[in-house]
Amino acid sequence: MGAFDWRQLQELLALQLKKRENLPVPRLIPNARKTGFAKSFDDTPIFWEMHGPDPADCPDKTPLVFCYGLVCSMNQWRKQLEYFSPHHPCLLIDYRGHHKSPVPSNKQFISISALAKDVAAAIKEQQFNKPVHILGHSLGCNVALELALAEPAMCSSLTLICGTLNNPFQEMFGTNVLEKVMRQFLNLHPEDNVLVSEVWRWIIGQTEVTKAIVKIAGFNDTASTLDDMDTYVKAVAAVDPKVFFPLLSELTGGMSHDVAKRIKTPSLVIAGARDHVTPRNAQKEMAAALFDADYAEIPAGSHNVQLDFGEYICLKVEEFWRKRKLAQ
Repeated sequence: MGAFDWRQLQELLALQLKKRENLPVPRLIPNARKTGFAKSFDDTPIFWEMHGPDPADCPDKTPLVFCYGLVCSMNQWRKQLEYFSPHHPCLLIDYRGHHKSPVPSNKQFISISALAKDVAAAIKEQQFNKPVHILGHSLGCNVALELALAEPAMCSSLTLICGTLNNPFQEMFGTNVLEKVMRQFLNLHPEDNVLVSEVWRWIIGQTEVTKAIVKIAGFNDTASTLDDMDTYVKAVAAVDPKVFFPLLSELTGGMSHDVAKRIKTPSLVIAGARDHVTPRNAQKEMAAALFDADYAEIPAGSHNVQLDFGEYICLKVEEFWRKRKLAQ
């Protein structure tokens, strides 16, 4: 029997990856009023959508900008879009390597800081005449914090939902076992490891299994819909592992609390008390570490509390704006 040809296996897997089309991600949000691409700092085109009224027609209303989580999609904000878009200009963005925005030509520019610059580029493209309210979920909280650190004049407020400054795997599901597992898995994934990429895609491709895990871990299944869960799984599967793993690896490094203290933007941290992905203790720590933050906890909220209790989250955001006398 001949020697096992590892290189040939990797070449076959690479060919399979090139031929495979991503699972289509259903659209749960309305069609946009306007769409386009903004040129980011490294010339990567960043897809954006504008919903709600034209800013020129509502100069008294502050635009809202939404930052979804790691390998998620704009669908994560469907309830906030439904609530706010009748009155506020609403900007949604696909980060680099996510959905309609291509993977950057230089793989060194796949980072949370680069994602924040993508958001900044899309905001500048709109030529808003005032600072904006940023809403971030999960990794989107880290993106929002990076944006507020780099472009403070751009941000009127931050709403940080189910995020953390720490390594999210430290306390995920109430144990540190996943931290050890993921650290080893990430070490197996250099940029050219086609085999690990293919194994990951196969795991995520088991949609019914993945959906069952997501249902338990990421959603309150009595409050969210099956469509929300289905699109969440398909959005994760649609993003190239070469984008997913570098961002996940950086996320495990966390953000220094000393750096967080430098962010002066008024912030509202919203936690789901039943969030098993980012435990509420981590979110309390984030609120305490930030220079100027309020903390709100939703008793039955999951990691996707903005979908579980969408309108209630919007009311909490408006209450925060009023309390802080921020423009609405």
